[in-house]
Amino acid sequence: MLALFAITFGCDPAPTNKNTANKTTNTNQNNSGVAAALALYKNAPPGAQPPNMLGSPTASVTVEEFADFQCPSCAQVHTIMKNVQSIYGNRIKFIYRHFPLNQMHKNAYDASLAAEAAGEQNRFWDMQNQLFTSQKEWSNSTDVRPIFTEYAQKMGLDVPKFQSDITALATKRQVDQDIERGTALKLDSTPSIYINGKSLATPQLNLEAIRAIIDAELQNAGNSQSQTVQPPLPANNSVVNSANSTVNTGNAPNTAKSPANK
Repeated sequence: MLALFAITFGCDPAPTNKNTANKTTNTNQNNSGVAAALALYKNAPPGAQPPNMLGSPTASVTVEEFADFQCPSCAQVHTIMKNVQSIYGNRIKFIYRHFPLNQMHKNAYDASLAAEAAGEQNRFWDMQNQLFTSQKEWSNSTDVRPIFTEYAQKMGLDVPKFQSDITALATKRQVDQDIERGTALKLDSTPSIYINGKSLATPQLNLEAIRAIIDAELQNAGNSQSQTVQPPLPANNSVVNSANSTVNTGNAPNTAKSPANK
């Protein structure tokens, strides 16, 4: 069974009884809790399709991040996740999900729309990086869209198309579908990161911990694959069997090849 790790910390709205109960569950998981978390993950809505993804779609390890562009902790983790992507490349599948905390970050939802609008011109990851690295420039703005338009212009995007796409219903639907997935997973803070599906919450996120988890998952996947493949017989196995046949029966050796040697 694939192990799941969810690492959550950072931006968190004012807690409610529901949220507190959820955190208690995450930090005190037992075997039944792990099974319940896996079921929750499997049954959650899929989010926007296709997702914003880097790496290989067939990788054995999936890293799924839910983030808020206005969350300071998400901006810090952005650097870590870029390192993860650089280290593992096509050995992992990295998925970015929008989860703006609208009740505390007034510009986060518009930032997600800006990223998706840039994505309509195949520049999602450039805009994602711009929004995180320039977070302090726009976070407290009372009119944020001109700033995002300026970013699009500097990237060389078709600005009228960008301005149209940022207000399009299809763009909004992409963001809302990610939010729907995160809500179904009972997320209440960002960043929240899942690795291969089951949840284990931790109060901090760092490159060393993420690498250890991914390395373990890659090793588990390799071991699982090796167990399902039947190794071929040794090259001299048929010779030994033939010699035994001659000794035991006195007949000519059986020269038929074993199926493994076909």
